[in-house]
Amino acid sequence: MSSVALSHKSHTVIDESTTPVTVFTGFLGAGKTTIILGLLKQISPKYNVVLLKNEFGDAQTDSALARESHIQVTEMTNGCLCCVLVGQMKRALQEMKAKYNPARIIIETSGSAFPAPIAWQIREMESDGFHLDSILTVIDCINFCGYEDTSYTARMQAQYTDLVLLNKWEQVTARQLDIVIDHVNELNTDTPKIKVNIGNSVDPDVAFGIDTTLFKLSDKAYSGDDSSKMYGHHSQEVDLVEIRRSWDNTDISRPLCPDEFVSFLKSLPADDVYRIKGIVRLASCVNDEAESSLDIASSDTSIRKSATEGVLHIVNHAFGRYTFTPLAEPDNALTNVLVKATIMGNGLRIYLPAIQTGFHASEDEIETHWARRQ
Repeated sequence: MSSVALSHKSHTVIDESTTPVTVFTGFLGAGKTTIILGLLKQISPKYNVVLLKNEFGDAQTDSALARESHIQVTEMTNGCLCCVLVGQMKRALQEMKAKYNPARIIIETSGSAFPAPIAWQIREMESDGFHLDSILTVIDCINFCGYEDTSYTARMQAQYTDLVLLNKWEQVTARQLDIVIDHVNELNTDTPKIKVNIGNSVDPDVAFGIDTTLFKLSDKAYSGDDSSKMYGHHSQEVDLVEIRRSWDNTDISRPLCPDEFVSFLKSLPADDVYRIKGIVRLASCVNDEAESSLDIASSDTSIRKSATEGVLHIVNHAFGRYTFTPLAEPDNALTNVLVKATIMGNGLRIYLPAIQTGFHASEDEIETHWARRQ
């Protein structure tokens, strides 16, 4: 168990009433949630860490996954912490501090968040008992070179960070990994870069206690972030499709067929459909991409359901790869959910008919937000 549970390593002297804040950034599908959950498993239960999550749309997928791991989560949806919700973040942090008295707060930003406004907001809250400890950026080694050229956000995340976490590096060749590191080094030469191994995450002793010098308030008047690109940047980079379908145990709202839904996911082009995150009610239990067992007689009796009721799953699809997580203890708010999903990507207009068919959604169950690319 990590010794970080017993003390902070920050060089800045902070008293016991001050809460250090660690910020995780990284583009859509980089694997931030998986790394955070793996990190938290290494920490002593005595070290009280709470998570503030920011998600595109309001599917609240990763928050449901975090709760399955029995972690206290506060979620901020339908906007980004770096612009639309930046003012609300202060209130959320204050409420978390008052309610949970955490030893540390981890903020997981949306995939399109700029680090600067978030860092400055935390800096401005030092008198309220908050200390910005570090900004960590997760790099998707499979896809980074593909979207780096088109995403200003992805470049800013790689450039302004205390630690670069190279994720999914095992899934690329040594040559491909060298190319990714070269691209990151062009943006940020001096920042340490470490490989994150599947199943191990990052060591808390590495991630915590960095005591960042990034984004001092004295630097706020002049920043490398172009403010003209900062605000409203989501509408310039990413198409967003949100699907909401209700379940009432009738033939009209039957759970989706697992075979058909998996085939639909496999048919989506990885270059254009960045992410699908959501809650989906399937007719039977699907474990994950590697083991798509459709046998409803799961070994976990808590998720055995009738074929008509189905099984709620968290579906997480990123650049052609997908995982399913059956929800053993669904939140009451999900009782009547058939589909609650957010799709993010580039040029999604042409895929809208396929998306509608894949989720068996009517036009009034779909909301679209098309990017206005400059």
